[in-house]
Amino acid sequence: MRYRSLTTTTKPLVEPVSLSEAKTHCRVDTSTDDAYITSLITAARQWVEEYVDRALIAQQLTLRLDRFPYEFELPRPPMATSGTLTSTTITYTLETQATATLDTATYRVDRNDTPGRIRTVYAGTWPGHLADQNAVTVTWWAGYGPAATDVPQAIRHAILMLVGHLYERRLASDNVGGAEVPFGVKALLDSQKWGSYA
Repeated sequence: MRYRSLTTTTKPLVEPVSLSEAKTHCRVDTSTDDAYITSLITAARQWVEEYVDRALIAQQLTLRLDRFPYEFELPRPPMATSGTLTSTTITYTLETQATATLDTATYRVDRNDTPGRIRTVYAGTWPGHLADQNAVTVTWWAGYGPAATDVPQAIRHAILMLVGHLYERRLASDNVGGAEVPFGVKALLDSQKWGSYA
């Protein structure tokens, strides 16, 4: 399914690896570069999320479409499966250009599929609406969980390796390692990658 836009409505509250873990991995024992290493952790997490097309730490995502599809295929799995992070909201634009929220009793959410899916109830149909840009919006929570330890260890270690690579090589390229992400990082992440979107 092609989608018009995907945005992060609520960002992760923590990163998959801590500053102390990253400093240990990089063998840094001073606080001089703490802010810099912290920024590298975030950059590495964002790169990894793009590469594996997954949400790592719990975050709220918003997908906008021009019309209701047969079913919603929600990017950036896994969908949150427990607690307060299971809320899903679908809004749409009426012909009057007012906005309405779809009753949760009219659709089914499959959180166990990869990626997660939303379908109408059996024999149900989506409501009529104004067919226009961004007329349908779905908001949901994705990620392995709210804690760093919820993220698979292979992904966490790949982030540490990437932080170490970025910390040691601060230029776009050099005569030692070039700009390519190290093979070990991609090898770990490829074991967690599930697919991509058109």
